Amino acid sequence: MMSASRSRPLIASLFRFLCRPLGTLLVAGVAALVAVGCAGTPSAVPVASASAAGPPEWVISTPASDARNEYFVASATDPVGDVAAAEAVAINNLIEQIVRFIGVTVTTETSAEARATLDEFEATVTQTVRQEGAARVSGFRVQDRFVDQRGSSVTTYLLVAYDRQALMAEKARIEALFRERQEAVARPEREARLAEQAGDPFTAIARYVEAAAAASRSDIDNADIRFDNNMNAARAVVNRLQLERLNDNLTTVIGEPFAESFLVRVTDGGRPVAGVALLAGYRELMPNGRVGVRTARVTTGADGIARFAHPVPTIVGTENLTVSLDTGGLLQPLDGVSRAQRPAVDALREALVGRRVTFRYEVISTARTIPTGVVILDTDTVGNPTTTSVTGPALVSALSQAGFAVSTLAFDPARLSGAPDRDLLDEWRALFGARVERVIFGVVGIDQFDESDGVIVRVSGTVQAVDLHSGRVLHSISTFQRSRSASAGTAINAAFRSLGARMGEEFALQLR
Repeated sequence: MMSASRSRPLIASLFRFLCRPLGTLLVAGVAALVAVGCAGTPSAVPVASASAAGPPEWVISTPASDARNEYFVASATDPVGDVAAAEAVAINNLIEQIVRFIGVTVTTETSAEARATLDEFEATVTQTVRQEGAARVSGFRVQDRFVDQRGSSVTTYLLVAYDRQALMAEKARIEALFRERQEAVARPEREARLAEQAGDPFTAIARYVEAAAAASRSDIDNADIRFDNNMNAARAVVNRLQLERLNDNLTTVIGEPFAESFLVRVTDGGRPVAGVALLAGYRELMPNGRVGVRTARVTTGADGIARFAHPVPTIVGTENLTVSLDTGGLLQPLDGVSRAQRPAVDALREALVGRRVTFRYEVISTARTIPTGVVILDTDTVGNPTTTSVTGPALVSALSQAGFAVSTLAFDPARLSGAPDRDLLDEWRALFGARVERVIFGVVGIDQFDESDGVIVRVSGTVQAVDLHSGRVLHSISTFQRSRSASAGTAINAAFRSLGARMGEEFALQLR
């Protein structure tokens, strides 16, 4: 209910704004007040004044409710005989009674819309009482007034009848408005606390975020505090979550699956949490030959453990698998918060991102142990061999760094130009068959040379790896590389070197 201390300042302020001075209505000790008519044709209600017969019965005892109406009696005294002032306070007291009957309480959580609705209702009641013939509130009418003059003071009494059906409809309307805005924040707060108690941290986080988002849009008096409280509560739940590796340092051979799954357990304050969505991220060779990141979704079971079966790896070497919380659109409701509230959102996002673990694993390639020879021809713009071979040594360096048993064949690269692959393989078997099992060979050359703005060089070509004994092509690369420099020699060498390094990295990933 609304207390007198809360209602009087509100109504007094509203009254000062709405009501105009009535002037002195007492003439020879009798007030000539104009009454309010009921809805329909206005009819004046005579104002009774003190007489030897005494006040009306309704002044002494408020009439009991009847089949149709609820009755309200209010009064107020002004010590200096100001009827207008006495009536103003009486109206305030009348409104307090009606608001108590309605049963709403204005608090710091009451929205501005709900407060405005209540203020409008109070103002309309005030105008109905004050203005002759007004029918501003459905079912509300002033039945009688009584002015009691005693010495220098005056007391005004008001008797109001309020149609019960109309009053209950107004009560329901105002109560609904009071609940609506409060519930927008309070409901998800309750649901969040219940989810925490039930051991469902993700639902709790989502509901705290929903409550914070509602508070950020709300005009309740303590909206900022409610926003901060809910954001802090969400972050506290996140910080309790722990992701724990149950195995690590798994090993497999390229092209073969791991013998076991990667295992991660999610706990909330030490208790396993079921149904937590996680994202597993790892590197993989894409169809275009480049390395990219793949993600897969996995969910914890009843034991709080998620089991990720890594796809057959396509990259050789030491790699990482990162498992993190799958937050999806969890923070999307907070997209529209104010600049002042952004740090709280960022802090929650960082807390969520921080819930992750990283596995290390090793993918071994037997290709590393297979002796491999390299011979590559570099050509100039007209197809002649360059004076220095750059692509081949760069490719050998890249493969060596990847752990391959690789060397440059003692073979004239110029002979690659125009010679059939079959003849080359036959000769290499005879010359190097006892030392190498695979050969990487090809021709690359300058296909663009531009000196209009410095020196820009593009080199391109095709290089392939073959099994020396069967002649089977294991992998082939056709690509290009640009380089720019102030001098032609530097640009050309840089282009060939970069091309060789890139090819070496790709062969290291692709060869089995």
